Amino acid sequence: MTAGKLQKQLEILAERDRHRLHMPGHKGRGLPLAALDFTEIPGSDNLHDPREIIADVQNDLAGLYGSVSAQLVVGGTTAGNMAALMAGAAPGEAVLVPVNSHRSVFSALALGRIEGRFITPVLDGTLGFPRELTVEQVEAALDRFPEVRGMILTTPTYYGTVSDTAALAECLHRRDKWLIVDEAHGAHLAFCPDYPRDAVASGADVVIQSSHKMLATYTQASLLHCCSRRIDPQRIARFLTMLESSSPSYLLMMAVENGVREAAQSGHTIFEGIAKRWDQTQKRQRAGTKLRLYAPPAAQPYDKSKWLWAVADGSGLAIAKKWRESFGVYCEIETAGYLLALTGMGTRTEDLDALDNAVAACQEPVPEPEACPVDPVPVAARFNQTVPLWQAFYEQRRQQCPLAACAGRIAARSVIPYPPGVPVLLPGDTITREMAGYLAGCLRRGETVIGADKDAGLEVLAV
Repeated sequence: MTAGKLQKQLEILAERDRHRLHMPGHKGRGLPLAALDFTEIPGSDNLHDPREIIADVQNDLAGLYGSVSAQLVVGGTTAGNMAALMAGAAPGEAVLVPVNSHRSVFSALALGRIEGRFITPVLDGTLGFPRELTVEQVEAALDRFPEVRGMILTTPTYYGTVSDTAALAECLHRRDKWLIVDEAHGAHLAFCPDYPRDAVASGADVVIQSSHKMLATYTQASLLHCCSRRIDPQRIARFLTMLESSSPSYLLMMAVENGVREAAQSGHTIFEGIAKRWDQTQKRQRAGTKLRLYAPPAAQPYDKSKWLWAVADGSGLAIAKKWRESFGVYCEIETAGYLLALTGMGTRTEDLDALDNAVAACQEPVPEPEACPVDPVPVAARFNQTVPLWQAFYEQRRQQCPLAACAGRIAARSVIPYPPGVPVLLPGDTITREMAGYLAGCLRRGETVIGADKDAGLEVLAV
């Protein structure tokens, strides 16, 4: 990978700064890349007041994506989502929030005391996950909630499906509303013309990308783009200053620049090759087999960097264990009903060959598969907000309640099947029997659910 401007500057500083009497404590010694791990000294600039090398790098990154301005984010898309939302809506104001939004969105609602107006995307008929948000749904929601300041949208989803961002942006702008796009899984799209169109080019006002998810950067490295003045970029920067560390990692910043530059140079070739393999795998599938590579309805764009395998008989967890132990294949997400293999800039031919072999080893014939091999999240039971989110979040009087007895009680914390980190219960929601049953099923299947325990149950308000 070619070194970017920031790395070159850090290398210059490392050569000059032989006697480090400043942070960090390793003094450039003993750890991998320690020599390039700096603090704010003359020549290294300051992320929270960029005027020199960091400002220059951010301008370059904006140019590569075509945004008005770009900000390096070292707190992940989590910090970017929160800063954008809290900059776009004041306490007491409302925002349109799809229920498949990341946990960071709901954290922003709680900390900012922002009101969420919830909307449920179209559900996929095969696997039951939220697939896309349509213009018709947003138009209806805006008619119902004309007071909202704007909307946050997750696209592409964790599963590779996308919404028509350009049409949604036009719909919202027509009513003088802004659009924030959580493009955590789409930092590669701008460099892949055969993939779905990226959010910056589609007219979103703010776009946040997890560079580390698809590009060759370190975990936690992200990028925030401002594409209009509908949300003040300086206000976003002020919130980032509050939400992020005052000692940001130069290694993360360096990695974002290098990773984006590499993607701009060779991302098209790499992801085009991944898409061709995806197409080949789709074509050679046979009916009546245990594993099938998911594809959205005909003519809908899809992010083919995501390889989502539907498991017809619900044995996904056993299959994932076999893949790990026999083939060294570890998936991004493992559930009873589906397995997600996530590719990226670092994916090589041998990785996809190993995946092919793992799939072939488990590809037995099965009877006609069920329409949906896993229990879908009970939509009607989500986010009913008996108590305002921020109020329940701050309430100190709380207790544990067994799952079997929690119906009718009010949740005191978010409950989040993980990954992908999308809550199914928020603080302040009344827990329904359907939701309690759904969570019990997840725990029974061995799935990870943050905020729920098969023995201790859920944390509920004591009042």
